[in-house]
Amino acid sequence: MSMPVTIKEFTKNPVSSIALLSLCAVIYLYIDLREMMVKQEKYFLNEIEMLRAENKELQNKYIELAKSIK
Repeated sequence: MSMPVTIKEFTKNPVSSIALLSLCAVIYLYIDLREMMVKQEKYFLNEIEMLRAENKELQNKYIELAKSIK
């Protein structure tokens, strides 16, 4: 299997080779960022559900305390 671009072509035109490497780096960073965002979204949705359950529990305790004071 031969490479589509040879080393000789890279040495003849270093600006385009740097541009190609930069493009590959940007694509990698974009994909990595998307994966990280998906993981964060799942984590925070789980955190929201946990906090809602805790809030509901505290509201019920507050209502019971308010009823017992009367």
